[in-house]
Amino acid sequence: MEESANRAIERGLAWCGPVFVVGYFLFWGILGQNMPPPNMIGMTPEQLVSEYYGKYPNLGIAMIGSATFGLFYTVWSCLLASLMRDANGNMTALSFLELAGGILTGWLLAFCPAMWAACAILVDQVDPGMIKMVHTFSWIIFDCTYMITTMQMVGLGLWTVLNKRQTMFPDWAGWTSIAIGISFVALVIMPFVDEGPFAVDGLFNYWIIFGTWFFAFFAAYNYFVLKHVYRSPEEQERAAGRLSPA
Repeated sequence: MEESANRAIERGLAWCGPVFVVGYFLFWGILGQNMPPPNMIGMTPEQLVSEYYGKYPNLGIAMIGSATFGLFYTVWSCLLASLMRDANGNMTALSFLELAGGILTGWLLAFCPAMWAACAILVDQVDPGMIKMVHTFSWIIFDCTYMITTMQMVGLGLWTVLNKRQTMFPDWAGWTSIAIGISFVALVIMPFVDEGPFAVDGLFNYWIIFGTWFFAFFAAYNYFVLKHVYRSPEEQERAAGRLSPA
């Protein structure tokens, strides 16, 4: 492939990051009424239906949109993994961790909204208990498979701080990625509490964890990725640590 075509593709893939953020925030957060989400653990099936699925008739559309935009995260993660090559241009164990985690996180961001879309579309056709079961099942998958994203963030963070030749990402971004990824472990508490900071809509398990993931991790790395793909080819190789500093 010609260098100009490859650069155009990389730039297009880099912009999938902002597309994901804007699309997911709009469809899942705003139109999906997840700012914050309903606390289904502390609600009866009838309350979940009347106060969420029955109250917002456009939830089906919102969740289908979320399922679409969620996979832009996977596209962006594939580009990121391609940038994490060693001096010989090969993928490493850490870049494969980032890639696997990014692919699975994107799938998670699409699969769970698809399940919530089914609840919204069928809300008048099935028992409220079934709606709550599917809704809760999907949220447990969404939160409690946190190791998928932790794997990506720790792999990326370790690559950032241990690869002393690269200048694409600063050390603080790597340490931040590792810290946020490890903090996800608190999500396992969510199914067992119906109030407080570790509830599905709680201060820590919702606002802090998702807020830091979006802004302190994703926004930071996406900024540096966008900056990198607009460098010259020689500058890119040097920033990636595959050329000696000028």
